[in-house]
This record gives sequence, C-alpha cells and structure tokens, in this order.
Amino acid sequence: MNSLDTLGYCKRLEAVGVPREQAEVHAQILTEVITKVATKDGLKELEVATKDGMKKLEVGLKELEVATKRDLNELEVRLKEWVALYVKEQIAELKADILKWFIAVSIAQASFVIAVLRYLPH
Repeated sequence: MNSLDTLGYCKRLEAVGVPREQAEVHAQILTEVITKVATKDGLKELEVATKDGMKKLEVGLKELEVATKRDLNELEVRLKEWVALYVKEQIAELKADILKWFIAVSIAQASFVIAVLRYLPH
C-alpha cells in the first residue's frame, strides 16, 4: 500500500505559501484518497481470488450436472419399469375381459344350437 509522508507534504506546501491549517487538511484528504485507491497488488489478489472462485463454481456446476444426469437416468429407469408394469396389468385385464366375452359368446352359441336342434323335426 502506498504511504504518504504527511509531515513532509505539509512542509512542502507551507514552503510554497500554503497556510499550515490548509496544508494539514490537504495532507489528511490525500491520505484518505490514497488508502481508498486500489493498488496493483490488491487488484492482482482480487483477480486471483475471482479466478479461484470461478473455478470452484465450475467444479460445483459440473458436479450438479453429473448429479442431475444421474437423477434423470434413475427416473427414466423407474418410469420404464412403471410403464412396463402398467402395460402388463392392462394386458391381464384385457385377457380377462376377452375370456369373459368368449365364455359368454360360447354359451350363447351353444344355447342357440340346442334351441335350433330342439325345434328341428327329427
């Protein structure tokens, strides 16, 4: 950090005719300004810290991406299993319905044949 020799600065101002009080205020203000000015080292430290932070964010994002892909793959597997189970259940229900209709139609057909045979002359 830059430092200012305030006593020397005041003496130089007084030497060119600036009143002591004004020279002291001038030195105080200049000291405040210098302490608030960013230095090259400070900017370099900030740059390094920013780069480190960005690298950490990139790593974190990559980890989130991997976790998200893993979660999506797990969901896909579970969804496929659920769909397969649902389809099997629907097929079983359809088989049962078809069997009921087949039995009903067979009974109706047998009844029709019996009725026709009964009323035919022998």
